[in-house]
Amino acid sequence: MWWCLNRASAGRICISPEKATEGTLTLVGAPETPAPVGAMGLIFGRRRLAGSLIGGIRETQEMLDFCAEHGITSDVEVIPMQKINEAYDHLMKSEVKYRFVIDMASLK
Repeated sequence: MWWCLNRASAGRICISPEKATEGTLTLVGAPETPAPVGAMGLIFGRRRLAGSLIGGIRETQEMLDFCAEHGITSDVEVIPMQKINEAYDHLMKSEVKYRFVIDMASLK
């Protein structure tokens, strides 16, 4: 069994043995261009294609549990609220390497 998460903005994360069957490719968000699908690979591999603009609480919890189980983490840059304008400037200049996370404790 394999599983793959394809985020429109950041590419693909896959956990898949070669020639695996019974897997799911999940598209989260809309890609900029139509994504070609190899129908024969889906059919003969007993694979599924799923998609969602956003996940609900249950789906989000399943994803977090899956990531925790498999050691999947994200790279983030934690910033205080006071630096949000600076972070936005970096974003507009395409100088961002990681997702910004605002430290809510900095609001105090």
